[in-house]
Amino acid sequence: MRLKRLLFLFFILSGLRGYAQDVEFHVNSHLLPGKNILKAKRDFNDPYLWVLAQGNEVYRINSTTLAVDDYTSQFAAYNNLKFIDIAGRSKDTVFIATKSANVIEYKKGPVKVIGTADGIITEVNSVGMPKANSVFSDTHSLLIGSDHGFYTYDMINERVTVNEQQNAASQVYEATYRDLTYKDSSAYYIYPDWDGRKYVPVFSHGETTIFGHFAAESDVIGHKINTAYEAWASMYDYDMRVSLSAIFWGTRNGMFQFNGDQSYFINRDYGHYLDGINVNKITTMFGLTAFGSGWWFGDGRLIKQTMLIGTDKGFYFSNSIYQRYDPQLPGLKQVTLFHFAPLGNTVINDICVNTVSKQEPVCDDGVWVAAHDGLYLLKPDYGKYLTAQSINAVQFDGQDASISEMQICSGSNVTASVNTTVYSGHTIQWYKDGNELPGESSNKLVITSAGNYSAVVYDPCENLHLNTNELKVTVITSPVVTLNYPDENFYCNGSSATFKVDNNPNYQYRWYTDGVLNGNTTNSITTNQGGSYKVEASACSGVWVASNTIKAEFISLPTPVLQANKPSYCIDDQAIISTNIQADPAYTINWYRDGAQLISYTNQTSLTNVIAGNYQVNVASNKINCTSTSSILPIVFNPLPTIELEKIVTTTLCSGQSVDLQATISSGNIKWSTGETTSRISVKTPGDYTALVTSTAGCTDSKSINVQFFSNPVLNLQDATLCTFNQEQVTLNAPTGFKKYLWNGNPGSNTFTTGALGKVELTVTDQNDCTATQFINITSHCTDIKMANTFTPNADGANDTWVIEGLDASSTVKVYNRYGSIVFNSRGYSEPWDGTYKGSKLPTGTYYFIINAKTGTQVLSGWVSIIY
Repeated sequence: MRLKRLLFLFFILSGLRGYAQDVEFHVNSHLLPGKNILKAKRDFNDPYLWVLAQGNEVYRINSTTLAVDDYTSQFAAYNNLKFIDIAGRSKDTVFIATKSANVIEYKKGPVKVIGTADGIITEVNSVGMPKANSVFSDTHSLLIGSDHGFYTYDMINERVTVNEQQNAASQVYEATYRDLTYKDSSAYYIYPDWDGRKYVPVFSHGETTIFGHFAAESDVIGHKINTAYEAWASMYDYDMRVSLSAIFWGTRNGMFQFNGDQSYFINRDYGHYLDGINVNKITTMFGLTAFGSGWWFGDGRLIKQTMLIGTDKGFYFSNSIYQRYDPQLPGLKQVTLFHFAPLGNTVINDICVNTVSKQEPVCDDGVWVAAHDGLYLLKPDYGKYLTAQSINAVQFDGQDASISEMQICSGSNVTASVNTTVYSGHTIQWYKDGNELPGESSNKLVITSAGNYSAVVYDPCENLHLNTNELKVTVITSPVVTLNYPDENFYCNGSSATFKVDNNPNYQYRWYTDGVLNGNTTNSITTNQGGSYKVEASACSGVWVASNTIKAEFISLPTPVLQANKPSYCIDDQAIISTNIQADPAYTINWYRDGAQLISYTNQTSLTNVIAGNYQVNVASNKINCTSTSSILPIVFNPLPTIELEKIVTTTLCSGQSVDLQATISSGNIKWSTGETTSRISVKTPGDYTALVTSTAGCTDSKSINVQFFSNPVLNLQDATLCTFNQEQVTLNAPTGFKKYLWNGNPGSNTFTTGALGKVELTVTDQNDCTATQFINITSHCTDIKMANTFTPNADGANDTWVIEGLDASSTVKVYNRYGSIVFNSRGYSEPWDGTYKGSKLPTGTYYFIINAKTGTQVLSGWVSIIY
């Protein structure tokens, strides 16, 4: 506090009235780089900044931690609308104006559209969030400017109120915790927030129309007002007041100014700045508000109110527009503008002041700049022009504070730090060789290049500015180490590769294989191992510079083997040679015969219908001259063996006889179609007989010979029967046309008559001298009964009875004399007839018999003789 009072006295004594620069800005952070930031708005009561970027992108930024959250997806359903403005209430509530009759409301997840159904009847152009207890509401209300009226939206009751004037376009220019600037109908109303104690328009009703007409149609001040702001003469919130009350507005022709006490007189002088430059945004920020306890001439004179102007040609700021009240300085109180060089001529679309405290004194500690190439946070430094001092506050990490110079190797770094123990909580800006390093605002700085480094420790909310001591860094030139080889290097398997870099005796070397140190510490390496290789060189202890990485690959080709489809070949064979190698884009398959390449067979894995010769195949890498060759495979076509066949005939060729077949061959082994392997065979059946001869080389030839036999005569005489008891005879008839007939071995004709039982043998001979023999069976058709036709009943023990064999019990035997009288009658024949009749012997003679046998199915009759 003592320091503040001393500074206040200094301020009083000096009587500052000039227009010199009295604030400096530093680029503290650069967020969302590369994006065209259209709007950036932050509510006083909440630390979150809401950002609208081109392409309907929406972001939320924590102004304390600078964490960025992407909320674009929350509004994806409305991508058909063009987002043009944004106003944030808190971290959970934001409103987006669209180029339509709709405003999108987001509340902690749910999304709602405020539009025609709520009374908005025309296209929206802007939205704003003034401080609570403003002239519009006792609670927070959203202001909505449109092309046909002005609306307020009660966020608590979610209700739209329409302003009384709706005949002309309205627009919200500024709506912050202390300023409210908007256009309603054809007039401009600019309201500070007086905690509800006062409501005063800038212009009276009659003259606002004149001003509006003048502003809209004058070629001097522009046809369209892009932005407007009133720099009010007082900060009633802090019981401070200064002399200047001015109205500023921006057009495509620059920035214009009226003093507040001259706004009733349109013919008075006006200020014109930035002629010909399109002005997009005008606002102000307060500095050093901690000195705001006075009323008219108190400490409040140290308070700074700096104008901030965003244009198509960069960012501008002014000297402090607060001056000590002096009635001797009438007329327009103009300001001086300064171009902020670090942002160059980047298009600035919007500006939002960052406030860090809700308690008095309120401090504007930064400026959010919405630029064409991202969002910048600028920090103000007022103390530079009031209390600049020098301190020893920076040192190299890990070094004693007395060390002010260090050497580093090129490619390495060293870190410098501000002593945060002493200067904790302050803002830091780093410099190199006296030039600011934009964005370097941490308490640590990583240094990679030579130069003199220092920092400024300052407080955007206090009159504190401390210039630190300098640290000097020099850079030892790093080794230039390059492996001048292709990225990929190929070698044949079994060979070696040597890589090297230029040898410098002042360097140390170490080599890596596949990212692992391999122990080699010279400038070259010889290897037969495939992998990735690099070398590092060091010109100073502990700092290594790596070369490019190259790859070594040792080509290992498969060993080709040739194989024939047969162990040997004969003339007219189809020879096929194949290799075990498969087609692969990594290599080429080449064929050779007798040392000459067979171009037409390149990359084939087999050859068909080859001719005799010595064959080889090799595999050639397509990356490098490496080959792998097979052994020679000789292909020879052997001559075929010869064979001749003849018949050796010694008999007639009748069926059933045999004929010899004789094969005569040049060499080799013979095999008949019968399976026999001798040169001469005997065959008995007609047909084709083939002899196959195989040479020692495996070649074969074959011939066939046809053998035909005359068919033997065919005899098919039927067996015959007769009954010898009846002295029957039977005549056998053989087929006619044979050359010779033999009946029982005796020559005859084709017929033969016999009365005897038994077999008759017939042999015939045809015109080819082929014979056939058949046995004809002559059987009795009374073959069941056998009897003698004579017996001698003379009691000599031989043939004493008439024996009949084959009779069963049902048979009857009757014997008659020549007079027809029955001399013997028996049923069954258990006792043979002894030639007696009623016990007396019958005389010698012939007797007639009738025999009924087999239940009458067989009847036999005939004569039997009795002889003594």
